[in-house]
Amino acid sequence: MSDRKTTFIPVVRTATMRGQLDLIAIERAVNGRAPEGMTGLELHEAARILVANGGSATTISTQLRVPAERLCRWFPELVTVPLGDYVCGTPRAYRRHLKLGERCATCCGANSARDRDRKYGRAA
Repeated sequence: MSDRKTTFIPVVRTATMRGQLDLIAIERAVNGRAPEGMTGLELHEAARILVANGGSATTISTQLRVPAERLCRWFPELVTVPLGDYVCGTPRAYRRHLKLGERCATCCGANSARDRDRKYGRAA
């Protein structure tokens, strides 16, 4: 993401609420203010906006105070998330998810693609 101090991402246009979402709180969180008292839906919407604006998983995780693993569940196809020494979308992370009993669509897809490549003799 570019410099947060110069880039302002507008969220609120005319209404301050959309269903159960407080758009003002989302706008504050997206633009760098601490997201205190936000619901899970509001955090998800703020993360979606940041992902759409090219935010990295670590930046979004730090800014919204959301665990990186939750971002991986919310946006499996958009975000690669460092999990300690593991990065989602690798065989090593797939085995880690299996060991912990987790399901990660990014890792499952990457492992399936790797298995297909091995089966049909393509270079891995």
